[in-house]
Amino acid sequence: MRRRTALLAALGLTSAGLVPLALPASAACGAPTGGRLAFAKPVYVDENRAGGEPSVIAAPDGGLLVSAHAGTTHVNKDPQSVAGVGDFANNHWNQTLNWRSDDGGRTWQHIGLIGDKGPHSASSSGFSDPDLTVDAGGRVYNTEINLVNVSVYSSTDGGRTWPIANPVVTTGDRPWLTGARKDEVYLYVNTARQLWRSTNGGLTFSLIGTNMPVTGKLLVDPLKPAGGLIGPAVNTGVEAEGTAGSTPGGVAISADEGRTWETFPVELGRTTQFFTAGATAVDKAGTIYQVAAGGYQGGGDREDDGEVTVASFDRTSKTWSPVTVISRPKGDAMWPWVVAGDAGRVGVVWLERRGDEFRVMAATSLNAAGSWERCGGKTVRMKPRWQVADATGRPVHRGDICLNGTACNANTGPTGERRLGEYVTVALDPQGRLIAATSDTMLTNPLGGPKTVSNPLFLKQSGGPSLYK
Repeated sequence: MRRRTALLAALGLTSAGLVPLALPASAACGAPTGGRLAFAKPVYVDENRAGGEPSVIAAPDGGLLVSAHAGTTHVNKDPQSVAGVGDFANNHWNQTLNWRSDDGGRTWQHIGLIGDKGPHSASSSGFSDPDLTVDAGGRVYNTEINLVNVSVYSSTDGGRTWPIANPVVTTGDRPWLTGARKDEVYLYVNTARQLWRSTNGGLTFSLIGTNMPVTGKLLVDPLKPAGGLIGPAVNTGVEAEGTAGSTPGGVAISADEGRTWETFPVELGRTTQFFTAGATAVDKAGTIYQVAAGGYQGGGDREDDGEVTVASFDRTSKTWSPVTVISRPKGDAMWPWVVAGDAGRVGVVWLERRGDEFRVMAATSLNAAGSWERCGGKTVRMKPRWQVADATGRPVHRGDICLNGTACNANTGPTGERRLGEYVTVALDPQGRLIAATSDTMLTNPLGGPKTVSNPLFLKQSGGPSLYK
């Protein structure tokens, strides 16, 4: 009898029939997830200042930083919003807005020349297009424009003060910054696809060239941190504002400080984004990832057939993986942004429309390029496994969004709604958890109507995997 019982147990059987076979974790036949992805309740960075096009980053000392558009070209044309003009008029210094948190994002302090008042710098100028970055020496950089000038300013104390500013590096629209070696920063400007480099903390810049085969924010190549750069490729990429329904276009890689580039195109799926910046990431092992999120086509679009897709680029074989579609609730998608940590560990955020509501969604993977796992006593190749969470847990906007960039300002009423700017950003905190920044239009003015501008909203992962081992 004991022999029969032992045999049944070995086969996963009992006298009552089949039972699940208890396999060890190493033979669970699936890629790890790191636990259920979850986010804390969203926190307003500031309820009385504008928050379009927000950028988020962790400072070298562990503090968190957010920067946003000052609202000049992100105003609501609805007459009912006039009562909310205070967020814009009372805090506008023709400079982008900056905040710092020393308690993990629970509370935020606006950075001005006099406490939390006034502009961030005495010599900088530009109300829009912020983009935070940090170099290897710990200097934090930001940028801003007035359409006729591109300014770069920096901080050596983790964003508490911004005393160093170059008011006019060049002219153009939509700059992006990339901190590299100590006191080295690259400035890419979409207009004419300019690439500039500074080696003295942003005080002066030299032009590397124009008409570069990249478009958007560049990344330092972890396989060649001294002079290696990675960026979204131009060849089939989305370069103009308001472009929808195309593919990100692959990546371009430089090994010589941006002077020459090798491009590797890819087609993912539909995407709705204004700039390819943020759709590309590279993990510490050098694997490159590119993400697309599409479906929303602007005012009047009532389809719910969006998709979020991702592919990885192998540096050894120089080939792209098959495209992975991230399984998610039914709805339209737009404005993807991606970040990577250790090998295979990737996080994505995007704005998703369900009905007439928009909210920020997030996804993480611990094997975004696929992985080898133990399964039934064998080592097998597993496809990328993603898990998705509603990062805001509530809407950040209701109604349509204009997808025509600055041209939205010529439209009145809902057809010109541009208070959210053009993107949502994501980064990693010191523990490797996702931190994200989005614009939010859910607050009302003193009379109960819509606000003139959006407000900045901070999102923080509270459960699930770290992107650092």
